[in-house]
Amino acid sequence: MTRTSAPFTLELTLLGILDRTPMHGYNLCKAVQALDGFGLIWKIKQSSLYALVDKLEAKGLLSGTLIEGESHPSRKHLQVTPAGRAAFEAWVDSPVDSIRNMRQDFFARLYFARSTGPARARALVRAQREACLAWLEDLRGRLRAGGGDHLKAVLSHRIHIVEATLAWLDEYESGL
Repeated sequence: MTRTSAPFTLELTLLGILDRTPMHGYNLCKAVQALDGFGLIWKIKQSSLYALVDKLEAKGLLSGTLIEGESHPSRKHLQVTPAGRAAFEAWVDSPVDSIRNMRQDFFARLYFARSTGPARARALVRAQREACLAWLEDLRGRLRAGGGDHLKAVLSHRIHIVEATLAWLDEYESGL
């Protein structure tokens, strides 16, 4: 049985870049490296990027047209398909599903949401805030339920992380 998986953050980031400007793989690698703040999130090798591009093509989210080169090797010009655009747009507008996904996934979504204007970024931040509040309620309930000292320490730590994330979301939203 073949398992189909949803695209992950870096794949969706590639779709976002190519949705703005179709290009070939080498320029796509340079575009990822040039994105504001993304160097703090990912380091990607060109060979890894080409593997992701192949995967996105196989899923029907990207299409590539081979362009013969006279002064350079043939290159595949990449562009996002309608299915790829739909997957990307749905991803940008939805909050991440766990606190550990804030560092990479949320900031990638926020980058693209913000690039289309403050209203979309504000909507994403508010949706993420609601998700954080649900996580906080769950963690506090688990802490109240008791457990060993180590479990309490872990839950307390996670509560502080979510509280700090909520404070940051509020601060960020106030600047939009």
